[in-house]
Amino acid sequence: MTNSDPLSSLDDASRERVERMFRGCKEIIGVEHIASIVGGGVSHAGDDVIRGYVGIEPSGKAHLGWVVIADTIRNLLDEGVNVLIWLADWHAWVNDKFDRDMEKISLTADYMTEVFRALLDFPEEGDAAGQLRFMRASELMSSGIYWERVLRCSKNMSLNRVRRTFSIMGRDEDSSEHDLSAFFYPAMQAADIFELNIDVAFGGMDQRKAHMYMREVADKNHWTKATCAHTPMLSGLKGRGGGRMDSFDHKMSKSDPNNAILLHDNAKKISKKFRKAFLEVGSDDSPVFEIAKHIVLPNLGELKVEPNPEYGSPSTWNDIDTFVAAVGRGEIHPFDAKMAVASGLSEVLAPISIHFEEKPDLLEQMNKMTGSQ
Repeated sequence: MTNSDPLSSLDDASRERVERMFRGCKEIIGVEHIASIVGGGVSHAGDDVIRGYVGIEPSGKAHLGWVVIADTIRNLLDEGVNVLIWLADWHAWVNDKFDRDMEKISLTADYMTEVFRALLDFPEEGDAAGQLRFMRASELMSSGIYWERVLRCSKNMSLNRVRRTFSIMGRDEDSSEHDLSAFFYPAMQAADIFELNIDVAFGGMDQRKAHMYMREVADKNHWTKATCAHTPMLSGLKGRGGGRMDSFDHKMSKSDPNNAILLHDNAKKISKKFRKAFLEVGSDDSPVFEIAKHIVLPNLGELKVEPNPEYGSPSTWNDIDTFVAAVGRGEIHPFDAKMAVASGLSEVLAPISIHFEEKPDLLEQMNKMTGSQ
């Protein structure tokens, strides 16, 4: 512990609580705010309840990245954080999802709600500590006060500064020259956080630029800066490939179903996709290993390798480094490694299928809208 340690003021129990909140996150920015609340200070709302938030556009069917987000939500809930899943419907409209059909966007928000309930094993919902909330952007955006906040979040921010955040929408910096609404998107996202009295804003690493924009706005206006937590990005099954790594072009995306795992994929489909997944012996840079590290092991605690008897004996692994090393040494065949992760992943995703068996109409409508099964 050093004087530069942002948790140095906390006792051991409080420090461990903060560390558990952000277990599995790749980056934490401004953890001092959370440390101050845990240490007896007040939250953004002026009470002792820590409020977390993740904003997601209702833009299509769920993919595997949602499981990483769900794990962070679970960690926060377990440590008494009230977590809001922000169903960013108007943000999806700005981003041209479903051709700006708000009826389809709204239906997708219904679907998202059910997916996260199943992923999180139906936690208690409400406004209190340790409870989960769902809210749509359209519920807040009818307020004139909200739009005042949007304008304040836009003031003294140049167009070039806003362009640098466009990757949060999956766009490049030159993609919106003829779409003024896109330039309001970062200000809207920042305004959401301030208006909702958020203490922890979290999301994938692709949301970092939006969160840094929010913190810059807070500095200019002397507003409370939320702690920002960023989870790892899962690569597409084809691997990272070339290009700029901060563009997140390699990330798993539902726009290419063959390069991604969708949460409704059955065990047969998952196995088929994993057969083609990138895995190079001697390298730990593989989407197979990423899924094992960030999805299967955190949820199941182990990986079971079960090769055909003529090719080896079954084995169980509970540490990603030793698993990767064993593949590199030839102790585990790459195909058997892929099938072990595929089998574990199917087990993790099973509750999704079970839950939607009770809501077949909702899933059928999503399939029809997205043209998938």
